[in-house]
Amino acid sequence: MKGKSGTPGNFFVLNTGAKIPAVGLGTWQSGGDLCVDAVKTALSVGYRHIDCAHLYGNEIEVGEALAEAFNGSLKREDVFLTSKLYCTMNSLNKIENYVRVSLKNLGVSYLDLYLMQWPESSAFGDATDPPSKSGSEHRQFLNRLKKVWKAMEALVELGLVRAIGVSNFSIYQIKELLKFAKVVPAVNQVELHPFWRQDELVKFCQLKGIHVSAHTPLGVPTSSPGVSDSGSGGEDEPGTPRISFRRSRSVHGPMLKLSVVGEIADRHKKTAEQVFLFITISCLFLLTLYHTSFRFLCSSDLK
Repeated sequence: MKGKSGTPGNFFVLNTGAKIPAVGLGTWQSGGDLCVDAVKTALSVGYRHIDCAHLYGNEIEVGEALAEAFNGSLKREDVFLTSKLYCTMNSLNKIENYVRVSLKNLGVSYLDLYLMQWPESSAFGDATDPPSKSGSEHRQFLNRLKKVWKAMEALVELGLVRAIGVSNFSIYQIKELLKFAKVVPAVNQVELHPFWRQDELVKFCQLKGIHVSAHTPLGVPTSSPGVSDSGSGGEDEPGTPRISFRRSRSVHGPMLKLSVVGEIADRHKKTAEQVFLFITISCLFLLTLYHTSFRFLCSSDLK
């Protein structure tokens, strides 16, 4: 069944023909034993998509959990692995090296999906904040975008990744990319939930055959550790920023506490979190749940 009810066993088909599970565990703001336990628990209850990034600083911990799972009943091909490139100003010639670092830390020979985490190139920003940029810096990066994407396409040719995509790209930025891309992005991972629908972006991506993945479908988590505190980090990418979370939570904090959400949840005997997840996945988005929220899906289905 293709991505209908949102249970961990369902999937969507990418423009590469690959099947991507409809629900994934995101590992942002998860480190140490908490990260290992979260990934192990997610895999044990049926999750088959783990979403990572070197910037999260915890791919060694994810790899530890994967190694244990692969020594048990699971095979590498049973788990869909996503990681991301954070493109800094001095990283444009080192993209192959960066993906190899992630592969080493995760203990695998290939990634199912590798995303360009932000369309901008900067020394600032974190997992959910766009990097700080000036207008001139943005224009400079548009000129570099072709070089970055060409290097991403080479990763597919080398067999290091099975598919490539983008994250947090706007319609304009995708249009710029499609002007020269030989490989159309398989995924655009963006923030999506009922209070941030991005309808025009979603429609545009669907028309172009780009699957939309919803990160932070419950809003931004309330905890705010620094990126450098999230885990072991493993090998560092030169120039990788290590800064603290700084995004405003004014939109996200209250949304699960709205009376209308509570009324819907009570009517259907569900939690507010389950209501949001059901609405989002019913719109045919892939969900990437962070470790603080995946337990809600485990506790009950979203039907």
